[in-house]
Amino acid sequence: MSLAAQQAVRPITAASSARVAPDDPYRVTTLCTAVPVNTGRRLTVSNGAEFQQALDTASAGDTIVLATGVTFSPAAGGGFILRNRHLTPGQWIVIRSANAAFDPGGQIAPGTRVTEANAPLMARLRATTNAPALRTEAAASGYRLIGLDIGAADSTQQLTNLVELGNGSDTSVDTEPSDIVVDRCYIHGNDNGNFRRGVLLNGARLAVVDSNVSNFHDANTDSQAVGGSNGPGPFRIVNNLLEAASENVMFGGSDPAVPGLVPHDIEIRRNLMTKRLSWQTARVPVKNAFELKNASGVVVEGNIFEHVWVSGQDGTAILLKSVNQQGRCTWCVTEYVTFRNNIVRGAAHGMVVNAAEVGGSGMTPPRQAHHIRVDNVLFEDLGGEQWGRGGKLLRIFGGVSHASFTHITSRANGGGIVDPQGPTDVNPTFVFKNNVVERMYYGIGAGSDEGTKTLTRNFAPFTYGFNVLVNTSARTDQAIGNGDLESRYPGHTWVVSGWNDVGFENGTSALARTSRFSRAGDDGKDVGADIAAITAAQAGGRGSDGCGVGVAVPK
Repeated sequence: MSLAAQQAVRPITAASSARVAPDDPYRVTTLCTAVPVNTGRRLTVSNGAEFQQALDTASAGDTIVLATGVTFSPAAGGGFILRNRHLTPGQWIVIRSANAAFDPGGQIAPGTRVTEANAPLMARLRATTNAPALRTEAAASGYRLIGLDIGAADSTQQLTNLVELGNGSDTSVDTEPSDIVVDRCYIHGNDNGNFRRGVLLNGARLAVVDSNVSNFHDANTDSQAVGGSNGPGPFRIVNNLLEAASENVMFGGSDPAVPGLVPHDIEIRRNLMTKRLSWQTARVPVKNAFELKNASGVVVEGNIFEHVWVSGQDGTAILLKSVNQQGRCTWCVTEYVTFRNNIVRGAAHGMVVNAAEVGGSGMTPPRQAHHIRVDNVLFEDLGGEQWGRGGKLLRIFGGVSHASFTHITSRANGGGIVDPQGPTDVNPTFVFKNNVVERMYYGIGAGSDEGTKTLTRNFAPFTYGFNVLVNTSARTDQAIGNGDLESRYPGHTWVVSGWNDVGFENGTSALARTSRFSRAGDDGKDVGADIAAITAAQAGGRGSDGCGVGVAVPK
């Protein structure tokens, strides 16, 4: 079965490196990642030399089987190479551990996220130098990796990319890898040393599913579990544990070598993006949970983002922005992003949306970020002492147009609700409605400009209404009376003095049916986040492999 089955995916040519927006530009082309049924040879290998020989000679439909519990090390430390076998779409070479646990119906069947505890059931691939354990030859395509423990030898202290699907230097998408799935693999760094990146995605129709990509950290530069900057997409990152110090997932970060390229059609669902709390005392530099610097058509749904503290940056969990990193990407843009049904918890700040940024002085700015939709998101534990304080929910900078924030519940954002950069910072066509958020001294804007004044100055034209502000400052000496506070905002602003006045179900962030804000939104839904919808999005369900559901059309 083709990775692009049931989707019309255009040919991979230089002309298609930029996204062609559909009728609904938020719509994202999704990939089918069902396990193929191979009927070719079954090549069983027991050492590194045999494995590379099998990669050199494999044909369409072959399955390369690696002995369970055996460590496979590449010859001369150069990494195993996925060859260009000139496969056509729908043809696959499967590389898998021998253990039957990874068979359909097995203990770790498709759709099961692997854990570190599953490692004894896997064959081990080990990088022995600062070279990938597994990398692609130019234009390699049609590979699926199943049930592999991919790491670095204990003696390896520096590693750039552990699994390298395209090295980022290609100047045409014709020479980039395509149709490769990382499936139920345990991909990890070691506690000691610097391990920059787990999986590098620089190609077309690439996926990481049901895997554990963890323990990536580098004291000298940014680190990611999964990232890419020079591949057209589509990309699928679904049902993984993703753990890295700098950014758990990032697209952008370096200027693409392919002229005009913007990574597009990116599906990121049902992942846990986390950081080890032990890194706080180990002084591992930490930045963000998720960042986009150059991406078009992205759906981020059903994920948990957690544990971001003040370290290498100010502890913001989510960054969405357009960046011309090295000064060569004036076309870079972040656009048509849907961020919905997610949980963001345990961070100094919630989200930054920045229109345009450059990597150094004198550089030309990229295209401004636009069309960002944030819907049905629960923010918890922002600005806690463990995360370095702060507590700003949203910061919208630099002229972001068409940014929409709806059905948000934020239980702790004492540093402010929405913070623009300054009096001349205008971000037009802003929507903020049907939300339940804390107001602790700072609301939308601050001080005498809080509320309508800031909205009119920094976000015109704007749509605002049906929001609950929980005025937790009402019990302090700096309190502003609720009636006075309501008058600072446009109509349909409700102000309550504490969380008990909102009407949550006991011990949850879901509104009780008896709450006066139940079904009080302008759309007839509960104000704030729909926790049941978030739980359902995390669970997946029919179409969890991306097959049989066509395209994802966020509404």
